[in-house]
Amino acid sequence: MNLTEVRERLYDAAALFFGEASVIWAEQVGTKPEPPCVTLKMGSLSRTAFHVEDGEGVRSYQCSTTAEVNLYTRGKPVTEEKGATGNCINTATADLMEFSGFLESEAMLDFFTGCDMSVLLMPPIRDLTSLQNDSKYRYRAMAEYVVTFVEEAGGRYGLSGMKTAPNSSGGGTEEMVREPIGVIEDFELRE
Repeated sequence: MNLTEVRERLYDAAALFFGEASVIWAEQVGTKPEPPCVTLKMGSLSRTAFHVEDGEGVRSYQCSTTAEVNLYTRGKPVTEEKGATGNCINTATADLMEFSGFLESEAMLDFFTGCDMSVLLMPPIRDLTSLQNDSKYRYRAMAEYVVTFVEEAGGRYGLSGMKTAPNSSGGGTEEMVREPIGVIEDFELRE
């Protein structure tokens, strides 16, 4: 598994839970959708210095990163009279807490374990609601999650797990991906 695949799994989980909201990656060019919407952002990537080798040239590294999830919502409408809606209650923090419970549910643990990854809440869930234009509140909550996964590297150049070569930044070649580790199969010992 690599960071691109981790991002895809995290996006899939957010889109599954927030089925009626727009889910987008933060810091991309484009317009911001109307609430409810969720933005996802990945932090720095860490990888252990030591690996585990399977005996056939494939090295496994324990990796971790943080995922920031921001929820923007209109909240829950409050009905003052029959058929008349007044204000809205801020539900952003509560809604994001429910998402955290979803991520740590048995079904999602199975989903993430099948990908050799885990997603755990790093408390607290922050209420970042702000007043906009002196007339309307923008309900927002943010939570960070620790995301761990196993990355594999194999082959002579450590690129056997690379899905496409060259990558989107021009790194690697098909030949590097296919090049096996040199193995001594037979030798003769002379005195």
